[in-house]
Amino acid sequence: MMSKSDSSPPGPLPLNAVRVFVEAARQLNFSRAGRVLGMSQGGVSRHIATLERYFGQALFARSGTSVSLTDAGRLYFDTVQEALSTIELATRQMAQGQDGGHRLIVRTSLPTFAMTALIPALPGFQPSGPMAVDLVTSLSPPGPGDGYDVLITRDLAVTGAEHWLLATENLVCVAAPARCREFASQPVSRWQFLAAQSRPDVLAAWCTQLGQQAAGIQVAASFDHYFLAIAAAIGGMGHLVVPELLVAEPLRQGHLVRTATATVRGDASYSAYINPRSTAPEASRVFCRWLKGWFRQALEPKPESSTPHAWPGPG
Repeated sequence: MMSKSDSSPPGPLPLNAVRVFVEAARQLNFSRAGRVLGMSQGGVSRHIATLERYFGQALFARSGTSVSLTDAGRLYFDTVQEALSTIELATRQMAQGQDGGHRLIVRTSLPTFAMTALIPALPGFQPSGPMAVDLVTSLSPPGPGDGYDVLITRDLAVTGAEHWLLATENLVCVAAPARCREFASQPVSRWQFLAAQSRPDVLAAWCTQLGQQAAGIQVAASFDHYFLAIAAAIGGMGHLVVPELLVAEPLRQGHLVRTATATVRGDASYSAYINPRSTAPEASRVFCRWLKGWFRQALEPKPESSTPHAWPGPG
């Protein structure tokens, strides 16, 4: 039995022994822990002994071939296991990120597009070989040293990069079904609109092309990003003019319906740029080719609903 008086003054922290201790505590069996760690039972025992000497007290109680945690061992395990699990996960993710031939880092400046369109579509990306896609969002232009393979954007450009024009933007006006029915016979001036501060141009462009005076539009609420405004529209808070692609899924599911039969062409377009420093340019092209086809399919004209949500005209 080890006591505090048996311990020598602590030296450098034995991090390897901490890793072995955590696995041994998980398994409560030195042989199984050794198999997981790729070492012998004796190696596990030596690491545990090193850590127990460091603490000056026993971490495991031995009884024949079985082991159990002492009170001190249980306290230490509860303290360090979560931190070690975090380190293990971060290390695996970093290691996977270095495998450029089998992982693509896709960066986008469009968080709503990422949430409402791209992420649901990614399971449909099926390249010929194994390939994973890591998605990151940033509103800032990428710097020369930033690590990514493909940039999807509406408002940024990468000098000297291979450019793919994915689609032009269409604008639609949508609302929750109940709200659409309630205001179907009323002029647009009586509708209450939701707005996204990230795209202040959209509502004005929609009004201009449909001959509606923007000054007569009532804005009931404004949100930082479209993903918030879309949620508010689904909840029935107001009408929303939005790029069609961002509401394709809520429209398909019936959470939103079109309030105008006309589709307005927006001024923006969606583009993809392949990072000139990408370590996987051909895989990036495969992804861009798939993405362009997906845009085309997602935005192809759909038959108009027979539900009466007709455009009531300026008012």
